Amino acid sequence: MGPPTAGAYFHYQNHRLEESVDRVRKIDTPPLNSIPDDIRTTEQIDHAIGALTSHVRTVVKRCEREVPASSDRRKFPPDILELIRQKQSFAPREHLSS
Repeated sequence: MGPPTAGAYFHYQNHRLEESVDRVRKIDTPPLNSIPDDIRTTEQIDHAIGALTSHVRTVVKRCEREVPASSDRRKFPPDILELIRQKQSFAPREHLSS
């Protein structure tokens, strides 16, 4: 099996995005429900920004996972190893195009 193509990388990233979107939909969103549909004042803007920021922090906290800080790559999860391989396969091309 050769190196992954850019299309395979995009498909993988798209799948990860779909997983994240599904996670966001499953999370109860009372802070977002408090944002009015018709925002007219700066206070309402500040409230909407605060509610959205709070919601994003909650989603990120629930979706994050711990990855070992080890330099021994054999200990990384398989999906992280695949991302490292993909990054390294694109690095020489980026260097040449600079």
